[in-house]
Amino acid sequence: MSMLRRNIIRLGLSAGLAAPGTRFARAAPPLPLPPTPPTLGYPLPPTPPAGPRPPDPVLPYVMIDPGHGGSDPGTIGPGGVMEKTITLETGFALHQELLATGRYRVGMTRTADVFVTLSERVVLAMHAHADLFISLHCNHFANPGVRGAMIFTLSRTASDGLAGEIASTENSFDRGPVDPAFRGLSRDVAVILGGLEMQATDLASERIAAEITASFRGYVALIPDPERSANFAVLRDPIVPSTLIEMGCLSNAEDVRILTTPAYRALIAARITAAAGRYFARAHPTRVAG
Repeated sequence: MSMLRRNIIRLGLSAGLAAPGTRFARAAPPLPLPPTPPTLGYPLPPTPPAGPRPPDPVLPYVMIDPGHGGSDPGTIGPGGVMEKTITLETGFALHQELLATGRYRVGMTRTADVFVTLSERVVLAMHAHADLFISLHCNHFANPGVRGAMIFTLSRTASDGLAGEIASTENSFDRGPVDPAFRGLSRDVAVILGGLEMQATDLASERIAAEITASFRGYVALIPDPERSANFAVLRDPIVPSTLIEMGCLSNAEDVRILTTPAYRALIAARITAAAGRYFARAHPTRVAG
């Protein structure tokens, strides 16, 4: 035990353990200053300035989710163009664009051609304490004339039949995540907190979807009424605001042409980054629990 630690313990005992029948303990004599520790040949660190040092700001964490991968190619367009390849390449472009701002920490649910279940993608975002989850996908329609991007948020009931069909297709690849539980709380309290949490998350998700839609206009092709909602398994995290972007239609020749060019994928990444900047510039939603 060091001399300094012994002195601290002795001071605590003398100040806190008065003899029986006495109201106050006698004040301890002044403690000598501990000797200066040896420097081992290295200079001592500079003396910190007086007063507490303000904490470093914690940058928001954005989790990018390139859809599909590995044994799951997603939709396949003319010439064998695979959705999983376009989503990964766009994910890399978005990762680079977000990091270049210096305003975010950024992660990805996959960085290679591997299969990741929908529930694992949600868990990755939760474990990273992500502040925003962006899932990247491509559409495929029976009508090859339909083209453009769509931006989705979670809804237990689809906003329309088309949104429901798209969600059903995306969810068919594996089972959705298990509903989270608030451990250590009564069932009633957990239900109330869970409801408040999901309400705040839903509102934040709608905000980022609206920002992305506005950012795409005039730059990225959009289908009519592009902002929709459906019950996507990958958006079911009740804590992390989430959105799913269908970047275009691989059943449309023009969308296939532009989505396979690095310049257009970089444009999509730049417009999402601009939307994220506006989203985080506003007051960040306060989490209720977790």
